[in-house]
Amino acid sequence: MESTTAPRRFPHVITVAAAALLLGPLLLICSPSHAIEPLFDAHLHYRDTQAERFPPDAVARTLEENLIEAAIMMAPRASLIESLESSSQARIIPFLEISQRLGRKMDWMYVEDLREQVEAILDRDAVAWRGIGELHIQADDRFAPSFEDLLELAVERNLWIVIHGDPAVIDHAYALQPEVRILWAHAGSYAYPSLVRDYLIRHPNMVIDVSMRNPRINPGGIIDADWFELFLDYPDRFLIGNDTFSLARWEHFTVLKDGTRDWLMQLPDNVARMIAWENGQRLFPAP
Repeated sequence: MESTTAPRRFPHVITVAAAALLLGPLLLICSPSHAIEPLFDAHLHYRDTQAERFPPDAVARTLEENLIEAAIMMAPRASLIESLESSSQARIIPFLEISQRLGRKMDWMYVEDLREQVEAILDRDAVAWRGIGELHIQADDRFAPSFEDLLELAVERNLWIVIHGDPAVIDHAYALQPEVRILWAHAGSYAYPSLVRDYLIRHPNMVIDVSMRNPRINPGGIIDADWFELFLDYPDRFLIGNDTFSLARWEHFTVLKDGTRDWLMQLPDNVARMIAWENGQRLFPAP
């Protein structure tokens, strides 16, 4: 008798995964391009230091050339978002990047009166902020009162939070605020398919961006079988991103985006479309 606790398996998934491993280069050539166009980029940054050398019109041109029709843009100031919205045809989904404004990358959670300062920004700015982040936070900092305050604020104001953090941070967040909507950046600190699968099961309100995990997902140009099966099992929980945390990431945007396209093209068309575009449109609809 077959065990009732045996892991779920799909014959068609195994067959396609095997084909990807054997025919990876051929799949890259033969897959229809419509499966990955247009694109929703769920992890972009734009900061003052970048704007000095990569102005809004350059961002607009870069997004257009790469078929980015909508993007989450994390910025510390409303003026940066407004300059992009006025220059670009892409739909900009603004996220408030507090670690570049209220503290530093790894100590923002210890800033006094952080919630009050964030609320003041949200209330004052003309930009309709849709979320907060990216928040870099390690496991040892997950009990910081300001982090817990932001989770509560996000639920109250229907905001998303982008977390670049350890699995323990995600668990603590959902223990405090089960309804909070988290976009876990880079598939987490430890981007292993088995761990990612476990956390997708644990936390149904969480989605994942796989920004710049291309070497793990697509080693040697052939999609990893475990990632392939994970994408097919949870096609509605993943988004892509280029993570333009540095000027170089903007300058080499196309090369990086093509690396993401390489493994998207090895997925079934419907799965590729969901991860590349449809999930972003569904989760972050136009106002």
